[in-house]
Amino acid sequence: MIREHVSELDLNEDQRKLLEANLFLVKMLAVGAIFHIILWIYPDTSGIQSAYAQFITSVMNYLGYGFRAESVYILPGYEITQDCLGWKSMMAFTALIVSSTPDIVGNMKYILAGTAVLAVANTVRVVTTIHLSEIGLISFEVIHGFLWKWSLTAIVLLCWILWFNFYRDQ
Repeated sequence: MIREHVSELDLNEDQRKLLEANLFLVKMLAVGAIFHIILWIYPDTSGIQSAYAQFITSVMNYLGYGFRAESVYILPGYEITQDCLGWKSMMAFTALIVSSTPDIVGNMKYILAGTAVLAVANTVRVVTTIHLSEIGLISFEVIHGFLWKWSLTAIVLLCWILWFNFYRDQ
């Protein structure tokens, strides 16, 4: 709808690019506002966290550990917090696509595919963080606070760049 009105304007190429960049930023700000509302509301995700703790415990035990899950805890000493669910990365990826296209419904399959990739990457993140902490190769804080935080951010950007360059106009 807005793009139709933009095409009617008598703009040179630089002005058109600037306008599209501003539209992208406005959409990102709108999605960011929704994100902050969710953070402010802070919905109860303890059921999802407990289920995820059970799942991660099963994966870790398959890898040879003897962990047990109790609520949101993986004993001997890990907690699955709301942030461990990877929802912020999924939200960031969705925001990038929503902000980059007027056809959100037509790109829903890419949003779902990207969030699935991020869910798998997040599970790998949690499992490797626990595993590397348990074997003492790298400290939990270095793995969790630096290595995987930036790696997951890179995966979000990579998924968006792939979509942007190859799939957004399909």
